[in-house]
Amino acid sequence: MSETQKTNWFKTLNDRVNTLAETFGLDDTQANQFRDFAVQIAKEQYKVGSKSGASWAFKHSREKNPQMQTTNVAV
Repeated sequence: MSETQKTNWFKTLNDRVNTLAETFGLDDTQANQFRDFAVQIAKEQYKVGSKSGASWAFKHSREKNPQMQTTNVAV
């Protein structure tokens, strides 16, 4: 993923959090806590998705070529 895509993703998330913070009338401290929470959840979900995707790819590869030996890769 390019730096531009990361920036756009993060900017979009921040914009949406800011909009919600304004809608709910949150002060700066509350808005920052809300933003930190949203970013943390997004990162955790990304990691879970990446790990699931890698697991699927390895399984698919083994099914396609059962003689292929794979090593345990920390994901």
